[in-house]
Amino acid sequence: MKKSFIFSLKILLFGIILPFRIWQFSKNKLMSKADTKSITNLLDEDYIATSWFDWMIDAIIFIMYPIGLLIVIMFAIFGIDVLYKKFIFLLLASIVLYFITLIISFARELGGSFMLLHLNVKKIRNLLENNESESN
Repeated sequence: MKKSFIFSLKILLFGIILPFRIWQFSKNKLMSKADTKSITNLLDEDYIATSWFDWMIDAIIFIMYPIGLLIVIMFAIFGIDVLYKKFIFLLLASIVLYFITLIISFARELGGSFMLLHLNVKKIRNLLENNESESN
C-alpha cells in the first residue's frame, strides 16, 4: 500500500516536469533532422499533410519557450509600474508559458488518435462492403 501511494505521488509530481520533457523531446527530434537539406525529405509519402503538421507542432513547441521567455523578460523590464500587478502578471504568464507545451502536445496526440480512428473505421467499412458484395 505504501509503495502504491509513493508511486502515485511520483506520477503526479512528474506532471509538473512533463511540459519541459515534451519541450526536450521536440528539441531532440528537430536537432536529429536539422542537417536535412529539404523539408520534403522529412514528409511521409502516404500522409504528407499529417507528417508536416507533426513537424510544425514540434517546431512551435521548441520555439515557444525562447520567444515566451523573451516576451516575459521584456514585459518585466518595460511593463506595468505597479510592482504587485507586474508580479501577478509575470507569475501567470510564466505558468501559462510553462504548461502551453503540454496543451499543444495533447492536442496533437488527440488529433493523431482521431486520424487512427478514422483510418480504422474506413478499413472496417471497406471490409464490410467487400463481404456484402461477395455474399451477393
